[in-house]
Amino acid sequence: MKEYFRYLEEKRKKDPGYRSGRVFSSMCTLPRKEVVKAYLRFLETNALDPRVFPSVGELEEEVVREAGKFFSHEGACGYVTSGGTEGNLMALWVAREVTGRRKVVAPLSAHYSIRKACSLLGLKLVQVGLGRDYRADVEEVEEKTDGKTAALVATAGTASLGVVDPIGEMAEVAVRRGCFLHVDASLGGFMLPFLGRKGWDFGVEGVSSLTADFHKMGGAPIPCGILLFRERKWLGEVEEEVSYLGGKTFTLLGTRPGASVAAAWMALKLMDGREARRCVELAKELARGIGRVEGLSLVVEPELNVVVFRHEKLSCAELEGRLRERGWVVSRSDFPEGIRLVVMPHHRPSHLASFLKDLRICVGEGGGGPRGN
Repeated sequence: MKEYFRYLEEKRKKDPGYRSGRVFSSMCTLPRKEVVKAYLRFLETNALDPRVFPSVGELEEEVVREAGKFFSHEGACGYVTSGGTEGNLMALWVAREVTGRRKVVAPLSAHYSIRKACSLLGLKLVQVGLGRDYRADVEEVEEKTDGKTAALVATAGTASLGVVDPIGEMAEVAVRRGCFLHVDASLGGFMLPFLGRKGWDFGVEGVSSLTADFHKMGGAPIPCGILLFRERKWLGEVEEEVSYLGGKTFTLLGTRPGASVAAAWMALKLMDGREARRCVELAKELARGIGRVEGLSLVVEPELNVVVFRHEKLSCAELEGRLRERGWVVSRSDFPEGIRLVVMPHHRPSHLASFLKDLRICVGEGGGGPRGN
C-alpha cells in the first residue's frame, strides 16, 4: 500500500502547484480550507438521491435560493453543476426545448463549450464578430438573430480577455426576437457583484439563464458551479420521471457529488468579495508593470483579473517558451493572440514582482536574455 502512495506523491511532485505563485494560466485556485472541510463532510453523498441524503437536497435548495438573490432574482431555480461547461450545455438544451428553435447566436469570444454544446444538441451556431473593445458586436447580433434563434449567448468575463459583453443591449435583442439570453458568468459571476457592476445578471430583463463557477473565485474544490433559470416551468421541458428514485429529476447528470453542494453552500456563506477585489487590483498593478517594459503592450486594459499582452517583435509562442524555461506557467489568448495571465487568490505582490523581473530578462531588457542563452 505504501508504494502506491509513494508513486502518487512522485507524480504529484511534477505539478507546479498553485502555492508556488508561478501558475498564471489557470482560472482555478486553492480552495478555502473551510470549504474543503464542508466538502469532505459530505464526500460519500449523492445529490441525485434525496431519499438517502435529504440533507443534500435541503442544502441545494438553500444554495439556489441564496445564489438567486446574489444574481438579482429571488425566484430563480436551478442546481449545483460541475461547472460552466455543464451549465452552458444545459442552458442551451432548455432553450431548444422551450422555444422549439435550433439556432444559437454567440460571439467569437464565447467559451469553446458553446461549440461543443451546439454540436451535441444539433444546434446551428452562428458566430458574430467583436468590436474594437473585443466585446460582442451588438449590431451583428441584431442582424443575425431571427425567428429561428433559440438563444443568444453573452459572456460576463471571457476566458481569453476577461471582458464583459454588452449584456443589456443583447437582452433587448432577445426580448424583441422572443429568444433566450444565456449569460456565461463562469469567471465573472463571483467577481462582478463585489466590483459594483450592474446590468449583467437577472436584474436585466431578457436574461433567461446564468451559470457561474464556485471553483474559480468562489473558493470551492473542483468541480463546483451553479446554473440558474429565470422560470421554473422551463425545466419541466427536460424533466424525467425516474421510478427507482421515486420522483422527477431535471439535472443533466444523474449521480452528482453531494460534496459539491455542501462546498457551494459554505462558499456562499463565506464569500465577502475581498479576494475578488484584491485580484482585480493586482491585475491592474501587473498590467501597469508590463506597460513599463519596452516593446510590450497590453491588448486591452484589464476589466477583471485577466491581463493579456504582446511583444512588438517576439511571437507569442517564443515569449511563452522563454517564460516557461524560467518556470512560469502562462497561456495564450485567441481573440486576439497574446500572452494571457490570470491573477488568482494564490498570487501575492512578490509573485508579480518576480514575474516582471523574469519578463524583462525574457524580452532582453535587463541583460542575460532567456535562460540558456
